[in-house]
Amino acid sequence: MPDEAFRKEMALEYARRLNERDVEGALALFTDDVVFEDPVGRPPTIGKEALRRHLVMSVENQVHESPEVSVTSMCGRFVATSTRVVLRTPAVLKFHIIGIVEFDEDGLGRHVRAFWGMTDMTVGDGTPAGAAPAAGP
Repeated sequence: MPDEAFRKEMALEYARRLNERDVEGALALFTDDVVFEDPVGRPPTIGKEALRRHLVMSVENQVHESPEVSVTSMCGRFVATSTRVVLRTPAVLKFHIIGIVEFDEDGLGRHVRAFWGMTDMTVGDGTPAGAAPAAGP
């Protein structure tokens, strides 16, 4: 099992590779049968080929991930990371995500869960995507 330092570093490494538009490098961090839930509650992306399509779409939309804090588990299988994510689709979308990655024995991510909801995302000027429209005068 990967140690705590390794698990925390992998969260940073994933963001670094994605920010550098290195889709193949980011994919190398996962098992062939990876389950990628982004966000949790929607149908998951299953397998590397499906994840490749998701990551290509992300880099085409100028994704930039900024991991903030990572914590690990005593069992040696998980890391949870708070991350700020920006996409340009072409509108600017900003997300605050809590990601939880489960690793296999070889240190590859086998299950990723990204927790975020509509109120964790802002569009353009910073208005929360899930906010009610402002009342008129």
